[in-house]
Amino acid sequence: MQFARVMPAGFLLLALPVAAQLKLGETSNTANGTISSGYNATYGNMIQSTHGWTVGGVGTFAGSYHSPNFLSYNINPYLNQSRANSNFQSISDASGVNASATIFGGSPFPGSISYSKAYNSEGNYGIPGLTNYVTHGNNDVLGVNWSEIVGGLPTFSAGFQTGSSNYSVYGTNDQGKNSFHTLNLQSAYRWAGFQTSGYYVNGGSHAEIPQIVAGEITGTHTSTDAFGASVSHLLPWRGSASTAFNRSNWNSDYLGYSSTGTIDTLNCLASVHPKNNVSLTGTVNYSDNLDGQLIQSIITSGGVVPASSSSDQSHSLDMMGTLAYVPINQLQTTAFVERRSQYYLDQTYGLTSYGGGASYSRHLLGGAFNGGFTLSANKGDQGQQDTLGFSTNANYNSEVKGWHITGGFGYAQNMQTLLITYLNSNYYYSASVHKRFGEFSFGGGAGQARTAITDHAGTENRSESYNATAGYGAWVIATGSYAKSSGQALATGAGLVPIPIPPPVLPPGLISLYGGDSYSFSLASSPVRRLTISAAYSRALSNTTNPTGTDLISSSNHTSQLNSIVQYQFRKMYFTSGYDRLEQGFSVSGNKPEIIASYYMGISRWFNFF
Repeated sequence: MQFARVMPAGFLLLALPVAAQLKLGETSNTANGTISSGYNATYGNMIQSTHGWTVGGVGTFAGSYHSPNFLSYNINPYLNQSRANSNFQSISDASGVNASATIFGGSPFPGSISYSKAYNSEGNYGIPGLTNYVTHGNNDVLGVNWSEIVGGLPTFSAGFQTGSSNYSVYGTNDQGKNSFHTLNLQSAYRWAGFQTSGYYVNGGSHAEIPQIVAGEITGTHTSTDAFGASVSHLLPWRGSASTAFNRSNWNSDYLGYSSTGTIDTLNCLASVHPKNNVSLTGTVNYSDNLDGQLIQSIITSGGVVPASSSSDQSHSLDMMGTLAYVPINQLQTTAFVERRSQYYLDQTYGLTSYGGGASYSRHLLGGAFNGGFTLSANKGDQGQQDTLGFSTNANYNSEVKGWHITGGFGYAQNMQTLLITYLNSNYYYSASVHKRFGEFSFGGGAGQARTAITDHAGTENRSESYNATAGYGAWVIATGSYAKSSGQALATGAGLVPIPIPPPVLPPGLISLYGGDSYSFSLASSPVRRLTISAAYSRALSNTTNPTGTDLISSSNHTSQLNSIVQYQFRKMYFTSGYDRLEQGFSVSGNKPEIIASYYMGISRWFNFF
């Protein structure tokens, strides 16, 4: 049925040279594309093998009516495209269309519409720091935007977007679904020196998370809406002041946890620059729902809203003053004092912080260096433990005797999180080198990162990666990489998302554990002009633990993929031959690993139709 839907697009693509002669009044059109034909075979241990002669192609149709500022459009259909013979991300044939149009682009009332539809396209279920699980399915997205920009009147813009996808995970019988919609309204106006703005946002999403991630096929629902207004005005001493009010509402059901609530926030900022090298800044931030702020941090990270950890009332107030001073061009120093008070979990917490820092940059040993350091002392109310926190970072890049060198690191200990009662510690480093020896080239790099909540064992997220590359002119280029990752995450419809708030705050039933490593390598060569040969292989082994109530379901997972392609260009034609192979399995599924492979050999030609 899906093939039948896209067949008319294929016939249209093949008939383009005839349609190229059409001119309709004030319509101006251009079109180009590639038509391909060849032998294709797909086989595997869980699918019926198929083979035969296929016809496909990619087209670009663009044009306008009357003038591009009045109406313009761009349409990109594609038929029977796969990774074996193009850039379309699918081990099997993928078809679809991407289209967009603008109207009144040169007027005070511009608008646009966009639409995309894909059949049998390949996707990924994300695993932080590792090679992702491979999925395949269908998806579509529709977007509409309109604006009003009339001098002397408030500006206004409106945007609406909706989309859905359904997919299956190779190696399981699991099905996943995602759908969403968003409405965004904004307006701004300048009056008597005051810059004012307002907005309204409404959104909703639904996802069915695959069983391999959540332990069972689980539906999640989220609906949110928010509105707010802000006003700003200039101050003496080259300063400015602004105030913003925001209200947001949410309603969600996530892995059996239901949550609903409203958050009101007020944010004020004022800053002045009495001298070129001196600035003073003051901020005041208030929230009447601290638990709600934790939930909103999940939304902005791309996750689904979990339940609040407490139904009690909560609020927070944060006041901060900062002095910045630049004694020389390369050095900037700061001093600050901050007062935070929070009420949650039927307790009142208070904290006073004061400290300072400096950042410095300069040319060093033929390269560029920049770094910074911050120190803070935190004094808690009511006998709470006093702490000393600090953070530092440095970056350097240079060229030494032909070696291109870059490096950086950062370290932080006892840095305050959103909640007064939790402190964060983290570090990271990265380094890379590259050098050419005539036709030879060599490079390598490494990096590692860790973050955790101080005094809470088992809350860390850790990742490390290494890579190397070597080549000889265009004859051969070889690359390799290795990555290792572990930690805690939230299961969402699009993948595992690192927890953006202190893990102890979340109910244990919402947290998934993951860990594993992956490696990959590739070879590419262009021994003669217009001939390209390349191959890439990747493999990942991981373990996931999925909470379902009081039970833990663990799964050992692996995925490996091989992609290869040979392409030769002669005139406007290309000969292409490609082979893909995917093997993917999950112990929790109870199925043997799935293997699917695809082979293609054919010829394509580029046309500039009109």
